[in-house]
Amino acid sequence: MQLDGLTVLVVEDDPVFRQLVSDYCTQLGLAVTGAEDGQEALERFHDIEPDLVLVDLCMPRMGGLELLKAISRIAPEVPSIVITGNKAMSDVVDALRLGAWDYLMKPLTDLAVLKQAIIDCLRETGDVAVPEEPEIPGWEDPGQSIEMADNFDAIKHDTQTASLIQAQLFPEFSQRRQGYEFGYNLFRNQPVSDRLCDGFECGDRFYCAYLARVQPSGNLSAFVSVIIRSFFNQKLKRYRQGGSEAILEPFTMLSYLNEQLVKSGLGCTLDITYLVLDRHSRRVAIGRAGSQVKVYLRAGDLLSPLALPESPPVGQSSWSQPICHYRDLDEGQALVLLEGAPIARETVMAEQFGGLQEDTAGGACLQLKSSAG
Repeated sequence: MQLDGLTVLVVEDDPVFRQLVSDYCTQLGLAVTGAEDGQEALERFHDIEPDLVLVDLCMPRMGGLELLKAISRIAPEVPSIVITGNKAMSDVVDALRLGAWDYLMKPLTDLAVLKQAIIDCLRETGDVAVPEEPEIPGWEDPGQSIEMADNFDAIKHDTQTASLIQAQLFPEFSQRRQGYEFGYNLFRNQPVSDRLCDGFECGDRFYCAYLARVQPSGNLSAFVSVIIRSFFNQKLKRYRQGGSEAILEPFTMLSYLNEQLVKSGLGCTLDITYLVLDRHSRRVAIGRAGSQVKVYLRAGDLLSPLALPESPPVGQSSWSQPICHYRDLDEGQALVLLEGAPIARETVMAEQFGGLQEDTAGGACLQLKSSAG
């Protein structure tokens, strides 16, 4: 079979379910090792060097989140899939933050879903050659397993849950490292922000950031946040494994993101600008879809708009190509992304960054500055 010779570590404290998943994985051709908790899994991890880890979240001694943290330190190239009955979306969000490729909710009424998740995960890592197969419609969508569970309705109808989940996904509001400075403000005028952003290092050389606006607004903005975080997690991990540089290519990333949003079936569109800073050369690649997020070059107190052509937002089946642009920055210069009310411009010019905040006007700003290397 196509999975012959690959090794999977199944970490599950329920012996019946662990045996069920193990037997099914064996039928797929995988070599299976089981563990009843995270501590036992870590003890076996080094000996078997698995190609994939299937992990529950709630276990004695060491839970799934602690195990994922340990794996991300010792072997970040090994992908993981969470299989859990935990209805706490905050734990699922934490698993995504720790680099989990996907998660499935118990009970698994159709084990073929598990097979497809494994195939998609291993194909995406690039470390193993898995031939293409007909896909389960929509399975590439990272939010598919959320929609299969009650958590989708929890987000859709429970504003407090949606707000708490979303808030966990935003990065530190101010970051300073060698070669760059990053800061942002998201001013929300409703419980769930329809402005989204992130900023993250990509190896020792690159820093990536984006600012986006979701339409329509509402609780589903939190769901879109989860989809986007999962999507960027996967591409970032793929880059760290040396298998793909898509994360560094704004054109490619926005094209992929459009596919994900269309497949999600949420009916949302996204105005987004995505930046990739080469900290060595100080060159920034800019990808832009939609017209709401404006792009500026900042030198001291001077803010100059970049004249970029119009492009439709992502999330449309008839979507056309995004706008791509390159800009070289001098030391101390910055790219500034602005959307919404004047307060966004005022705070970025004062370099007063506080992350997610309340304001009746609504708006967003993000600054990525080139600093001493």
